[in-house]
Formats: sequence, structure tokens, C-alpha cells
Amino acid sequence: MWPVKPGYSTATRLILSIGGAAALIFISAFSYNYLVSRRTVIAEVEERAKNLTLSISHQIEAVLRGVEGVPKAIASLMEIQSLSREGLVPLIEKSLIFNPDIFGIAIAHEPYAISPELKFCAPYGFRGKDGIEFNFLGTDSYNYFILDWYQISRETGRAHWSNPYYDEGGGEILMATYSVPFFSLRGEKRHLMGVATADISLEWLKELLDGVKVYRSGYAFIISQNGDFITHPADELVMRESLFSLSEALNDPEIRLVGRDMIRGEKGFAEVKDFLTGGNSYLYYAPVGSSGWSLGIIFPASELLADVVGLTRKLAAIGIAGLILMCVVIVLLARGITRPLRTLSDSTAGLGKGDFSVKAPETGASEIRHLARSFNALGRQLEEYIEKRDFIRDTFGRYVTAEVVKRLMESADGLALGGEKRELTIMMSDLRGFTALTSQMEPERVVLFLNRYLSRMIEILMDHRAVIDEIIGDGILAFFGAPEPMEDHALKAVSCALKMQLAMEEINTVNEREGLGHLEMGIAVNTGDVVVGNIGSERRTKYGVVGAQVNFTGRMESFTVGGQILISPSTFERLSGVIEPGEQLKVQMKGVPAPVTLYEVKGLGEPYNIRLARIDDELRHLSSPIKVNIYRIKDKVVSGTGESALVVAINPKSATLVCSGMLKLWEDLRVDAADEKDPGERRSLFVKVMAVKEVPGEKQEASVRFTWVAPAFYKTINEIMASQ
Repeated sequence: MWPVKPGYSTATRLILSIGGAAALIFISAFSYNYLVSRRTVIAEVEERAKNLTLSISHQIEAVLRGVEGVPKAIASLMEIQSLSREGLVPLIEKSLIFNPDIFGIAIAHEPYAISPELKFCAPYGFRGKDGIEFNFLGTDSYNYFILDWYQISRETGRAHWSNPYYDEGGGEILMATYSVPFFSLRGEKRHLMGVATADISLEWLKELLDGVKVYRSGYAFIISQNGDFITHPADELVMRESLFSLSEALNDPEIRLVGRDMIRGEKGFAEVKDFLTGGNSYLYYAPVGSSGWSLGIIFPASELLADVVGLTRKLAAIGIAGLILMCVVIVLLARGITRPLRTLSDSTAGLGKGDFSVKAPETGASEIRHLARSFNALGRQLEEYIEKRDFIRDTFGRYVTAEVVKRLMESADGLALGGEKRELTIMMSDLRGFTALTSQMEPERVVLFLNRYLSRMIEILMDHRAVIDEIIGDGILAFFGAPEPMEDHALKAVSCALKMQLAMEEINTVNEREGLGHLEMGIAVNTGDVVVGNIGSERRTKYGVVGAQVNFTGRMESFTVGGQILISPSTFERLSGVIEPGEQLKVQMKGVPAPVTLYEVKGLGEPYNIRLARIDDELRHLSSPIKVNIYRIKDKVVSGTGESALVVAINPKSATLVCSGMLKLWEDLRVDAADEKDPGERRSLFVKVMAVKEVPGEKQEASVRFTWVAPAFYKTINEIMASQ
């Protein structure tokens, strides 16, 4: 009951009491209705904005995807078919005819790729006023090699969309370009031949967005990867302003925050000031496919809530009229009221307690509903956190040690970018002759072959608390001594390398039983200072190492042969009393001014007692030398014509060659038997020259170690060893 001082008449008391209470209830209901209606309208608009934005985005993406397919197809064609400069024109013309969304197509080549006399070769077809026209791009004033659409694909080796630009000297319009590099295969290495591009005019984007009707004054716009306006109803903003420059001009940090989210490719719904009028508005934004662009739609708040405001005014008029009518009725009935008024009290409902899965009913007063929603949201967030924690533990646990996963989960900055300088031991391993061995295999058997090897190696590495930095094909980069300190990291690394080499015997036993061929692996181990930590970007991060010592380890690995472990001087100093050394190699490395001594490891003594299997390395001198042809290998590419040579001594791991040509220390060679018995089963070796000396008759005698042996030649060696 509304409090009323005694002494007033019954009518006055009823009017003040009931009318006051009714007015309070009316105002509360009125306000509640307004808030709920406003929230409902905004939620509906957000959903509508989302659907509209995604629809437009899909339309744009469909066009961009269609455009992307054309230069990809051209690049694929250029990699398998060589066309002359004039032969490229019909290809471009047909591609433009069958792809009306594309404004122009260019096939730009590297300098002198087409002809030794032709530095520039980039025929460019585009839609002119009279149909398809052609230019041949490339002059001193239009050097396309330094333009973004060419240079980025050339440097990264990947396809990409350029930022919008005005193409002076090309299409002479505002456009964006999708570039795809194409390559030629020379031996095992790809070489860039050029870049195929497709241009789209941005005029169709403006026409598409101009057709989007958002109430009376709403509109849609697109920004580039840098936040620059690609399309906007205000032409003065296009390619002249960005969200960030507008934020500074309007002194509105909210626009900067929205712009940051948009260029990151995120989706969202935010309340902002209109860029043109400064009025309150709502903005929904979403990324546009793989282009890096972002689409935004502005909804003016005044138009968005116009119906709610109109309904609210009508309800206010009805409420006031109702109050006046109620007061009149009370005055008329007041004299007949003789009994006191009784009031009723409302009861409240409580929320029960439970585990994370318990849901509180979202009913009752708005505050209780809000609290119930927050409570339920907290339960969902806790469930999601537990699922995410388990996911990180299970996923990262497959690639790194439990210590790394623990640091990521428990450290406040465990996922922060950055690192620290620390002494670690780095290991690099690589299979010898893997490419030659698998070149004739079916893809499924190559994967089976490689997975069997990697599974066993990873198991051994994890047992020795190594962190696997990279697995590139058949090569492994790992390190010991991080993230948790490890006093004996050098010893752990060498012990791990020995276990890995020993495991190759069981892997080869299974491979040979299944007819998959014989594998051999070289391993390099080096100890030194590196930077270790989380390396990458906010979008992709890995826990790894960088530094000169990593590069040094890679160069060491190139000197290993199959079944061999080489350690650096720094590692040898720490383990000189423990390891069982083999031969010492004095080598000259690229980028290292002085010769470096590398040490071969045969095993570890007490208390570890790990030793590589002894191999019969006594050379068998042949009464009938094997005639062979040798081919030189540079940068993993076999070059030149075969040079005649003789194999005069051999064992399962090495041989002695006599030839007339000049051989260099550490040179890589391919050795083919000159008397092939079965053309379908080549008897070949890949070898590394370990020593060279002059012999009578102006010849050279070279000691070589095998890096890979073809199965047929392997059989020949075994027959020789058995016979002698």
C-alpha cells in the first residue's frame, strides 16, 4: 500500500495509494517493455545483419574463388607446357572470354626465362572499350619485377591477393590482383619461372554494395588488409582513408578497435559512431574469404529503434489515459468502499547449487534472469576450459614433451612470443637416398615407409626428453635441455642418437621383409648457445630454436654418411671420457673460415654400454674390377655426362674408385654399373668422396663412403663379400 498521511479522505487516500502504486507498476512495466523490446530488436537486427553480411560475403567470395581458379590453372599449364611469347596471347584471350568476372590476365616471366634476349615477357590481356585488348608489360619505367603483385609471390612462392591499387601502365583502373607463381623442375629443385595473375575491377564491388538497402541511410563497405576503404558510399574515402585515419580524425578509439578486429579477419557486432554523420549506429563485420578483406554493414540506431520508440509513445499515452480513467473510477466508487484494502506479497524463487552441468532456470525478475544467465554462462565457460585444457594436453603432447605442455598450461606467459639464450644440444638426422629409393613407389607405400621410420624415431626422442622442433620430409630437427634445464643434455643427445641408429636395424628388417628397401640414416649432434622459446606470430606459434649453432648442425649433418653419428668439438669436449670415438674428419664448411674437426661416435662406455653394431669394413680387393660410370652431384642435382671408372675394392659401406677425372674431397657422386644386366633394375650407388690421391698413369684413386645403395647393387656387394 502506498503510504498516505492520516486525515485524508477515502477517495484521496485511494487515489494516492492505488494510483501511486499503479503509476509505479505502469512505469516499471513500461520501462521493462522498452528494454526487452529494444534488446529483442537489436538481437533480431544482429541476426539479420549476420545473415546479410554472410550472404554478401559469400557472393564476393564465390566471384573471388572463380577468379582464383583461372591463374591457378594457367600456372599449372605453364609448369608442364612451354609456350612462346606469342603463344601466350590465345591462352589469355580464351581465359578472358570464358571468365567474364575477370578484367585482365597476365603471364609474367622471370628475366630471360623465355629468351636470352628478352628481359621482360608479360603479355597482358584486358577488357578495353572495343573488346579484349593486349599490352606487353615490362619496361624500365614499368618494371613489374618490383611490383607487389609479382614480387610477393616470387619471394614467398605462394599465391596471394594484392592490396587494391590503381594500375598505371597496365589496366589503368582501380583493381586487385590474384597472383600464382609457377615453377620448373630441375632435378630435385624447383625454380621460379614466373607469375600468372588475374585482375578484377573493383567497380563491380561498388555496384554490388550500392544495391544493399539497410533502412533509409544504412550502408555497406569493404576494407583491405590494411584497413583502407575499398568501397564506401562516400567516394572521397575510397583508397584515401582507412578506419585508423578516421579514428584519429574523429578522435574515436572505438573505431580503431573495430578496425583492428576487422583486419584480423574476425567477426563481430559493435556499437559505433557513423563514419559520416557521427550518429549512434551498429556495425556488423565479417571477413571476405581468402582475400584478407573485411565487409561491414552500418545500421543507424535511430532508424533501427524507430518502431520501438513509436510503440513506447503509444503505450505511454494509453497508460496515462488509463491512470486518469482509474482515478475517475476510484472517485466514483470511493464512497462505497467500507472495508480496508488488503495487499498481497510476492514470493521469490531461489537458485539451487550443483556441478558445472546444472542449469538455473532463467525466469523471474530481470535481475534474477540476468544472474541466472551469468551463472549458466560461467558453467559453460568452465566446461569449455576443461575441454580446451584436455585438447591442448592431448594435441601438443603428440609433438613435444610433457614439460612443454605443462609450461604452456601453467605459466601465465607460457604462450607469449619470445625466447631466451641458453646452451642446448641440437640434433639433426636425415635418411640417405630416400628420394631415389621412393621415387618409383606408390604414394601409399611411401607414407607407410616414412611413418614406420618416423614413429620409431619420435618414440626414442620422446624417451630421451627431446623437443622435436621440425619434421621436414625424412629429416628431423630436435634439441635437448629445454624448456626444463637438463645438466646432461649433450649425453642425452648422443645416447638418443645411438639408440636411433640401432633402431634402424629393426626398421630395415621389417622393410626388407615387405620389399620396401634398405634405409640408412646420418645424424649430427652439436652443443652451443641458441635462442629457444615460442617463435612465430599470434596466429601460429611453435616452441623451437634459432641461431648460428642450428645452421652449424645442419652443415655437420651434410658430412655424415649412412649409419654414422658425427659430433662437434663442443660436444666432444663434454663427453670425451665417455664416448667410444671412431675416425676424425677435418672438413671445410661453408660460412666457417677455419677447418672444423668432427668426431665419429661408435658407442658410450660405462655405465651406459651402448654401441653400434660392428660392420665388416675390410675392403675386398677385386680380381676383376667393376666397370662403372660416375656422375657428379651439385646442390642435389645430377649433372654432366658419365665418366668411366673402376671399382677396385669394396665392402658394405665403402669402396675404392680409380678414374681419370679430377675428384674433390667431400664431393657427392652417383655411381652406375656400366654392365647393366637388367635395364629395369639399375645397379646404382650414391657416394661421398672421403679421400683422394694420385696413382701411376695420371689417374686418381678415391676412397668413397656409400650414402645410398640400390637393392640390386646391395645384392652384388653381398655376393662379393660372401665369395671372399
